[in-house]
Amino acid sequence: MKKLILFSAILIFACSYGQGEQLYADGTATDQDGNSFEWINYGIQDWAIDNAEVVTYRDGTEIPQVTDPTQWINLTTGAWCYYDNDPNKDKLYNWYAVVGIHDDDPNTPNKEFAPDGWHVPSDAEWSILAEYLIANGYNFDGSSYSCSPCPQVYNKIAESLASNSGWNPSTNEGTPGYDQSANNSSGFNALPVGYRNIYVGSFMLEGDNAIFMTSSEDLNDYARDRTLVNSYPYLVESGCSKTHGFSVRFVRDDSTASIENNQSNTITIYPNPTTSILTIKGSKEYNIKVFDITGRKIMTHTGNTIDMSNLSPATYIIKAVDNSNNEELTYKVIKD
Repeated sequence: MKKLILFSAILIFACSYGQGEQLYADGTATDQDGNSFEWINYGIQDWAIDNAEVVTYRDGTEIPQVTDPTQWINLTTGAWCYYDNDPNKDKLYNWYAVVGIHDDDPNTPNKEFAPDGWHVPSDAEWSILAEYLIANGYNFDGSSYSCSPCPQVYNKIAESLASNSGWNPSTNEGTPGYDQSANNSSGFNALPVGYRNIYVGSFMLEGDNAIFMTSSEDLNDYARDRTLVNSYPYLVESGCSKTHGFSVRFVRDDSTASIENNQSNTITIYPNPTTSILTIKGSKEYNIKVFDITGRKIMTHTGNTIDMSNLSPATYIIKAVDNSNNEELTYKVIKD
């Protein structure tokens, strides 16, 4: 059963964990092939903390395993492989698999790669995760680095995302390879499994890189990815060939307004998305607080409605406290 994760509890819990302490999983789910994976709630998102292992799309269609290097680099449809073609190592996927391009007919509908209720995160959803971790104390030393003329500002959250083992050593403090016992305070458990390169289909950088394919496209027909490197303290965002073979994670669909309470029933909040007035079903009055995705409190109100017309379009967290019994409910709400 999905647990109710109260936003205030999330903030306290996340900040109370120091570097090196692992956040336990909030639950488990199962993919279409029967593989179980664990997930953790990060603010408004539930993320799988295991790499994808699927070999079929959601409807049961097979995703081809491609071991031949020449065949791999010429693909324009979905495929997977093991690193080094070794069944004892992790599965890697090209971008075509991630977005469900399963044949060469452009008129054929794409398949769903992720299990029901989940999807492969976009580049923007990775940014939401990064912003949540930065806002909740997972930045290594509180500073950031910007490389002019690059537009990006790299915040030092790599250590908190990286697994506690498998990384090649680094002498740079705050990096995944520096002190592996200090890694993984967020529980994300990013493994340095390496990747499959487009050049002759070779396998590279096991122990040095954890690279995740997103569902997003970049300029010049590239894909977007997120990378951890053993000697860098940053979660790096970049563009890549769609034919590279990378690790993949799932994030839960944001299709329901309410989060199930593990002690009582679920109360409806509507409309969601909203452009102005949001209503919590029923005649009760609630103490309502609105937070942005970084955990910053935006506004408060008492009643069963709240006017969000002056808020910028974004995803928000609504926490409502039932004054009659002090029960707290948390909702994800999209403001259009």
